[in-house]
Amino acid sequence: MSSPTILNNTTQLRAFHLAPEFRLLAIVVATSAAVIVPAVVFGIPSSRDLTNHFRFALPFYDAVTHGNFYPSWLAESNGGLGDASFRFYPPALYYLLTAVRLLTGNWYSATLITFSLLFVAGALGVYGWARSLFTPRIAMWAAILFTVSPYHLNQFYQSSLLAEFAACSILPFGFWFIERIRQRQTSTNIAGLAVVYALLILTHLPLTVLGSLALLVYSLVRLPKHDRKRMLMALVSAVVIGLALSSFYWVTMIAEKGWIRADQIQPEPSVNYRLNFVFSTFSPDNLNVWWMNILVLLSGLMFAPSLILLWRSKRRANTGGMRALVALLALAFLMTTELSLPLWKLLKPLQETQFPWRWLGILSVAGAILTAASLPSWLELARGRFRPLFLIAISSMVVPVAFSASHIVREAVYLSASQFESVLTSVRGSQSIRQWLPVWAGDRIGQMNANVELPPRQIETLSWTPEKRVFSVSEGPTGEARVHTFYYPYWVATSGQQQLEVKPSEDGLLLVNVPPQASTITLQFIEPSRTRASVIVSALGLLAVVGFLILGRRRSEYPLA
Repeated sequence: MSSPTILNNTTQLRAFHLAPEFRLLAIVVATSAAVIVPAVVFGIPSSRDLTNHFRFALPFYDAVTHGNFYPSWLAESNGGLGDASFRFYPPALYYLLTAVRLLTGNWYSATLITFSLLFVAGALGVYGWARSLFTPRIAMWAAILFTVSPYHLNQFYQSSLLAEFAACSILPFGFWFIERIRQRQTSTNIAGLAVVYALLILTHLPLTVLGSLALLVYSLVRLPKHDRKRMLMALVSAVVIGLALSSFYWVTMIAEKGWIRADQIQPEPSVNYRLNFVFSTFSPDNLNVWWMNILVLLSGLMFAPSLILLWRSKRRANTGGMRALVALLALAFLMTTELSLPLWKLLKPLQETQFPWRWLGILSVAGAILTAASLPSWLELARGRFRPLFLIAISSMVVPVAFSASHIVREAVYLSASQFESVLTSVRGSQSIRQWLPVWAGDRIGQMNANVELPPRQIETLSWTPEKRVFSVSEGPTGEARVHTFYYPYWVATSGQQQLEVKPSEDGLLLVNVPPQASTITLQFIEPSRTRASVIVSALGLLAVVGFLILGRRRSEYPLA
């Protein structure tokens, strides 16, 4: 029999066996899409973080649609003084919002569609991970349980932790590809993990730190007894390619993080990691911890039935996978509490994630899969004399779902389409989070009545765009023109072929040393050579991924070669 005939028969056989699984996947997609129905009916859930995200997203969209595919300076914030948040906040979510906005024509529909897609993506990621360990039906329940888990719903409906929510939808794919690499160290699987890791970095930095630690622990637990070296080499290769892919973002972020306030100047007490461990206080004065305590307890109730696996796991397949999930679940819970304080003190990147309760996203994924894996054991008990225990277990899972529906979802503050558009209008030019301001920015900014001031000389603004400003100055005494823009080291001023001195004022605004003759001055934000080099590295990372995918496809097409 010829190779094409063998391949054709194999494809038909796979399709036959996968047909029932497609139905389970359809249920997963339908359930995860249905979770956003309250937002479709009542409006987009709102909190302070929503306005912060769209203060970023709107000018990002403007820049991309005008051909600047990776803007350098958020010019309109702080009443036109600008800030450096484009250089530090990961851009992936805003690229997605921009793409959907281009398709829909309005921000309201784009937002609903974007987060519907992310709900579905997260569920599919959990399904894939669970499917690599257990049966399709268990994978289906794992995806559903993750979708309705209290913390995951809270990210969208109550807290508007939109970037963290998006990253939580990406992270399960990382664990899935680790399992795939454990089974087969193919170029396709390595490329898949590399892309997932790059997307994680480009979506949310705190979850990148926590997720990297979780992925590392999970990988070490899942190393096979034989061929460990080959799996380690595959994992390292994926991480290196992922870092290369995302280098256009993180190289700038790391090189310049000392140039923004962050928590270096007047640190904000509410984001101190020491004050945000769950169960560290039960006082509603610390609203974050008080609410997260409730979410931890609800998550505990939802995932408590998985405890049955501790004494019945020997009767089930893939105990190695269960042990890895238990280790991940234990790690995630431990890291939310003060018991992990020594590790937080030791690792500076952990401290910069600010909120230990962010680990609840990882706990929700591992807990959902373990609980789904426990369902066959509970069904066995339901048929015998332990039926009351089965009813208790089901009740334990129903209570968090009911609470989430009645409080997390129902009590969200919803914005109708008109209200949402009004919020977007008001967010233009609004004050940024202090952490994104340049370190030179003062607490009080002197008032200006024009874009550029240099009395007694006359100034005319010729052009004023986000990253390039042109103005003319009349003849007069040498002086320092004060520009209505925060100073940042990459603002470059030129007059003809002459480069002019640029420095910060006492309150952090841009000062340009203007010559005595009449001049036309161009002020432009120019990226350093380091930025161009990182873009080249990202392009090489992309070429590596494409090459790995082509290599993997050729090998799958010619398995007998």
